[in-house]
Amino acid sequence: MAGQSHEPHFRADPIRLPDGREIHVSAFPDGSIGFRIGGQPYVLTEAHLNRGHPTSMAYLRISPGRQGSSASYNYTEWLEGKNGG
Repeated sequence: MAGQSHEPHFRADPIRLPDGREIHVSAFPDGSIGFRIGGQPYVLTEAHLNRGHPTSMAYLRISPGRQGSSASYNYTEWLEGKNGG
């Protein structure tokens, strides 16, 4: 929204994963939430943002861009393979 600060009004303590990566979560005055995660690239592999019930929770899942069945190829690699490149 115009005129609102882009600075978060809350930052959670970083969450350290077993492999050393950290997840940073911030909340903003407009109600949005931001996530920062090291170890890029990632792809969005699953999202449930509106499950149709007021008490439902949003769910997001990201996977490393070169691992996992849903994220094993990025778009460029897929397109090159499809076009015989």
